[in-house]
Amino acid sequence: MKIAWLSDLHLVVPGSDLPRGVDPAHRAQLCLDDIRARHADADRLIITGDLIQLRHTGAYGLLKELLEDMPMPAKLLVGNHDDRAAFFEVFPHMPHELGYVQSSEVVDGHQLIYLDTVADDGKHHGQLDSVRLQWLDKVLSQCDCPALLFMHHPPAMVGIPALDKMRLNVGDQALNEILQRHKHRSIHLFCGHVHRSLSGTWGGFPYAVMTTPHVGFALDMQQHKLLPADEAPGYGVIQSLDNSIVVHTQVSSGFGSSVFVR
Repeated sequence: MKIAWLSDLHLVVPGSDLPRGVDPAHRAQLCLDDIRARHADADRLIITGDLIQLRHTGAYGLLKELLEDMPMPAKLLVGNHDDRAAFFEVFPHMPHELGYVQSSEVVDGHQLIYLDTVADDGKHHGQLDSVRLQWLDKVLSQCDCPALLFMHHPPAMVGIPALDKMRLNVGDQALNEILQRHKHRSIHLFCGHVHRSLSGTWGGFPYAVMTTPHVGFALDMQQHKLLPADEAPGYGVIQSLDNSIVVHTQVSSGFGSSVFVR
């Protein structure tokens, strides 16, 4: 199994002011072109939320255009910048459950679970209420194959104060309790939201967070406000190899030039 993984596109309506002076559509296109050239054999393209910049609901149409030529099916999640109602207007056939942008499927012996972590109060932190948690518990009971759980907000603290206050902090304990009941499943978590690549364990479960095609956030463990990082647009590639899950981070080859020093 092979998955191309993007997160945090932050697309804006064409002609609008650009967030932090960077064109998110151009950077997303660079990554999509790279995926098409290098990883056309991927089974899925998964984008883990913040598809648009806050209140730029017209940009969902732009996203649909960007995805038209991709050779693999795309699975889209929502994040704290997204709008479910506007999302469904443009992507009415995207699988959903109980009014949330979430679903599950089995691909090549792996259960892929897409979980909606958008907070009910519209704030930037993540939330899992009883409805979504009960759905997840039910889905995890459906098979015994390895499970890959995709969501926007990481439940783990990452050591960056400005981001830790916006993690999945409502329902996180209940989430861990559910995962513990199904730990025989070999569960891996994949999240966005942080705008940088990192990995670790949370409650004994491995998790990875993917960088963004858009502007990254700096590794600053003192500041309580987000600081931008001057980094190239990037994406991830997930593979199942010899009973293992491998996650690669790839910088778009179309961004600038490379200099190798011997």
